[in-house]
Amino acid sequence: MNDDQIDELEVLQSIYEDDTNFKKIADTSYCYKFICDDNEYKSFMLQVTWPKEYPEEEPAIIDLDSFFNSHIKEEEKEVMLNKIKSQYEDWMGMAMTFSIVNHVLDNLEEFRDVIKNENVVEREEKEAILLEKTKKHVHLETTKGLTKGQKRRFYDKFGNIDADDKPRGWNWSM
Repeated sequence: MNDDQIDELEVLQSIYEDDTNFKKIADTSYCYKFICDDNEYKSFMLQVTWPKEYPEEEPAIIDLDSFFNSHIKEEEKEVMLNKIKSQYEDWMGMAMTFSIVNHVLDNLEEFRDVIKNENVVEREEKEAILLEKTKKHVHLETTKGLTKGQKRRFYDKFGNIDADDKPRGWNWSM
């Protein structure tokens, strides 16, 4: 880490020391969770990684490819990243991690409007179908065995259907 990165790290730690949404992943990688209390599918996590020559020559690398963002379509992620990268010229050559997070916080509703959650509905339908299948599977497992009385009534009603209706005890030896 260079001196500018160390300075930015100290500033970020002092700003976000009590903020549970800001996490240090590695020495040069940080993430911020933008939580939506109304709709969990409108929440997302932005990861900022500092390249070796950051901030003088290279801008920070931002992505939304974490598992936390699996409910967001790739096209929506691209739109969100482009909205942030459109501000890069103003921040070039200076520490930009705080500026990126602050820009997203200032425009949070715009970013949340990008997330349509169409695939979330499909996933919830699949989960409902899977839950229904598991309920049926559990029901079948619990009713698998017949009691002695149930077997007797079944035999009285239908006969011995497994052995070509041969009489009971036909193969017993004497």
